[in-house]
Formats: sequence, structure tokens, C-alpha cells
Amino acid sequence: MSTFWSSRKLPFAWVLLGVTNFLLLGASSLTASGLSVLVLVAEEGDHRVPASHEAVAFWNDRLAELGIDTRLEEPRLAVASPALRLLENYARQVVQRATRLPAGQAEPAPPADLSDLDADIVVLLSRQDIMSFTWPMPRITPRRYFLVVRSVRGPYRDDAMVTRHVIAHELGHALGLGHNLETHTLMCGPCQPLTAEPDDTGFLPLTDGDRVRLVEMNSLR
Repeated sequence: MSTFWSSRKLPFAWVLLGVTNFLLLGASSLTASGLSVLVLVAEEGDHRVPASHEAVAFWNDRLAELGIDTRLEEPRLAVASPALRLLENYARQVVQRATRLPAGQAEPAPPADLSDLDADIVVLLSRQDIMSFTWPMPRITPRRYFLVVRSVRGPYRDDAMVTRHVIAHELGHALGLGHNLETHTLMCGPCQPLTAEPDDTGFLPLTDGDRVRLVEMNSLR
């Protein structure tokens, strides 16, 4: 079960973005050398689009440093797709049901408009004020992920640091990482962003445990 990047003392944006991995069922084993990423967005000028590219580049650099062959492919962008409305509805359904349903047949099945998309990781830059999450699509083999990044309203809407970290965090879940208890790291849960500082990569760091986990999953190939 997920935890939020939230605290009564944290900026509203961190609370809204709620970096979380709802029911991360089973770990990715990094079995593909290239994982395709499709980003769906209502408007091409959405500030989360460049943040998505930066997050992918961050992960590819970390995987290369660890000697792991797997890479995230350069995200493909789909603007104003006819499937957007249906995917927004499905995202809301997952949020409403994920916290109270067990794994298995009770999971909301992905609509054909989602499962038919040609991508290992489908990223929805949502227009809704719902929690961000990473969802392993049930009953689909090989495993594919639906990653939702919420829309933030108010003074923190264009906070690039928040957005970049949220997307990178959720991609980390799609790569098989869970939360850790180190509150100043990328895969933290919960986190303390007010006192956290990015490292020389421009992102919050991974823990040694995160790195070991990534290497272990790669060894299962």
C-alpha cells in the first residue's frame, strides 16, 4: 500500500501530488532492454511534458551507471488523444478503489483503449486533482504500467522541481522499486522535501538499497 509525500508542514503542491504507488503488485524484473514510454496529454504546452523527458533521462543515466542494459525509450507524445476521457475515468476509478480492494479479480480492469496502447509504460498527465500513482495493469502479460501524474492547481502548479521528482518517483515504481524510509531520497515514502536537497544529478538521490534492488532485478534476466 502506498504512502503519500505529504505533511501538514509541507508545501501544498507536495501534498496534492501525493507521490504514490498504489498496489505495486509484483516487481518488474527489468527483462526488456528498451521499455517504451507513451505520454498522453491534453495540451502540448503542458509543463509536465519536458519534466517527463528529464525524468526518463535521469533513470537512463542511473541504469547506465549500474551497468544495467535496460533503458527507458525516449517518450512518445500523444496530444488530445480520443482515449483521454476514458483514461481519465479509469484513473479516477483506480484511485477510488485501490485503497480498499485486494489484488486479483477485484481490481478494475483496464479499458481496451488503454491495454491496446503500444507502450510498456503509459503516462497520463491528468487534468484531474487526484493522487499520482503507478498501477500495474491487471491480467496483462507481460506486465505493463499505467502512470498517472495529477494536475496541481494554485501557487505550486508550475513548480518544476515537484513535477520532475513526482514523475521520476513513479517511473522508479514502474522499474520495480518500492518506497524506502529515507525521507530525503527519490523513492521516499513519506518524504520531507522542505529539507531535502537534490544531488548533482538535479534529483533527490537513490539509496544504496535502491541500487542493489535494481541490480538484483537485472540479474533475473
